Amino acid sequence: MTDDDMLALVVRGHRDHGLERRPRPEPGPGEALVATDFAAMCGTDLRLLDGTLHDAEYPVIPGHEWSGTVLAAPDRPELVGRAVVGDNFRLCGRCPACLAGRPNLCTDIDEVGFTRPGAFAQLFTIPAANLVALPPQVPGPQACLLEPLGVALHAVERAGAVSGRSVGVIGAGTIGLLVAQLARGAGASRVRVADPLQSRRRIAADLGVDADPGIEGWHPDLPEVVFDATGAAGVFPRGLTATAVGGVYVLVGYSGAEAVTVEPSTVMLRELTVQGVLSGQGQLRTALAKVVAGEVRLGPLMGHTGQP
Repeated sequence: MTDDDMLALVVRGHRDHGLERRPRPEPGPGEALVATDFAAMCGTDLRLLDGTLHDAEYPVIPGHEWSGTVLAAPDRPELVGRAVVGDNFRLCGRCPACLAGRPNLCTDIDEVGFTRPGAFAQLFTIPAANLVALPPQVPGPQACLLEPLGVALHAVERAGAVSGRSVGVIGAGTIGLLVAQLARGAGASRVRVADPLQSRRRIAADLGVDADPGIEGWHPDLPEVVFDATGAAGVFPRGLTATAVGGVYVLVGYSGAEAVTVEPSTVMLRELTVQGVLSGQGQLRTALAKVVAGEVRLGPLMGHTGQP
């Protein structure tokens, strides 16, 4: 990186991406300049790189799970030099969803890593009001998982009351294991996850969560609330039948344009409630508070971070 440019991963289209030198970004009014310290990659990023993110606008610099250091913030000079995370969204504030108090459904949203350059670059800009300073007990690599924790928080909200109810989570990736911890903290009578990967089941066990190789192990005592965190469309029909009669099925994982055949009577005859989850907008400070309080553990979810 020089005074005039920086390196960034630029995605130009279907499997067309690479490192490029880009002009050094300059923060606009109300914005801050952040140097990327750590960035995580989620399934949505993989779809973006592969060209299967159905509504992506190219070219784009991905990266929406990150932590960094503030280099400039005219409106918030107290943050300069501080380690931070940030809410990635700039909302329009005027569309029907925003006016109805559903900001995560904003129809004119501006989001770091999608509609504006993200953290797969040495530098990026973000609204300064969106930034939150990291406390010392939350290291930078773990802070990258605060964004998916926000999604998990919204998912548990969408499920309704889980206290005293049995919960099943399909998929023990990052989102799934975060949802499992939150459900347990919310008073679920039992929490269990299903994932074919033994390595993920071991992490679940480390977190004190029961784990099965597949949802077949849930029969006949089916969970009342099921979270589908797989991002695989083919799981949906089977997941519905693995939900207790009168239960709630929460779709968290993003399956893109994949299509499956579902019998609507599965939902009707079992009187299931199906909820969708889009983003965790506005959940960042709650997510951070839960980690600081020890209600959610991020450490077991971390792989190699590149730190010595």
